[in-house]
Amino acid sequence: MTTFSWLTPAAPAAIAVVECPPIAGLFDRQPPQLGRAGVAWLRDPSGGKVDEVVVVRTQEAIVEIMTHGGAGVRAAVTAALFAHGLRELGPRDSTDSPWLRLARAAHPAAVAWLLAHPDEEPPFPAEFLARQPLVLITGATNAGKSTLLNAWCGRQRALVSDQPGTTRDLVTTEALRLGWRLRLSDSAGWREGGDSLETAGQALVVAARERADLVLHLDSPDAAAQAQPGDLVVLGKADLRPPGPGLRWSDRGAAGATAETLLDGVARAVLGRLGLPSSS
Repeated sequence: MTTFSWLTPAAPAAIAVVECPPIAGLFDRQPPQLGRAGVAWLRDPSGGKVDEVVVVRTQEAIVEIMTHGGAGVRAAVTAALFAHGLRELGPRDSTDSPWLRLARAAHPAAVAWLLAHPDEEPPFPAEFLARQPLVLITGATNAGKSTLLNAWCGRQRALVSDQPGTTRDLVTTEALRLGWRLRLSDSAGWREGGDSLETAGQALVVAARERADLVLHLDSPDAAAQAQPGDLVVLGKADLRPPGPGLRWSDRGAAGATAETLLDGVARAVLGRLGLPSSS
């Protein structure tokens, strides 16, 4: 083997991993035995120190080198490997390299799953390992959609008002729940007789439905439900409703449950509909 290949993307990170043969002069000491790891200085052909690295012998003729992940260190390591006479291959496909899959993971829960199952295919949609699902929140005006969005992301991302039609555009943010990151989009509420801006906002909702991985419809006790088949229906303003079945939400809590408990239930339902585990 006279080649090397980076197993992690080029974006700066805490570490970067490169695979190459353990050629003479590459390290300041003998690389570890098969299946073992050790610390060494990576050297250029003149003996100059390039970076202190962790070396793992994965095969008799192959080692994986964990370097610091900054762009400058990565460039210096690449130059040193070139100087040792090695040529670079393109990065491996993510199905071949656990490091690439970890580097591309979009969620803490995805990282945990990949570490526990490095050679397995996930029992949930594999695309969500590296992509954040998009959840569109719909419902009538004043159903509490913006309040739900703000509670989910832990800050005021969308304006909240008793005045109907406050949200005219799509407001998108990210939220972390149970180890999974979701992209949440608050949308213009539906009502009859809205002005032209509200009508335009509703057109955006129709288009957003086509892109969303899941539509969460927040039902209001004050308006007829406009949920469509396949929507996840959440009963909003649960503190104003009599006790009963169904997925419920209120920023004031309801029926002995706190707002946080209700939000946790909504999050678990969302993850369940997306096929993602919510055991954490």
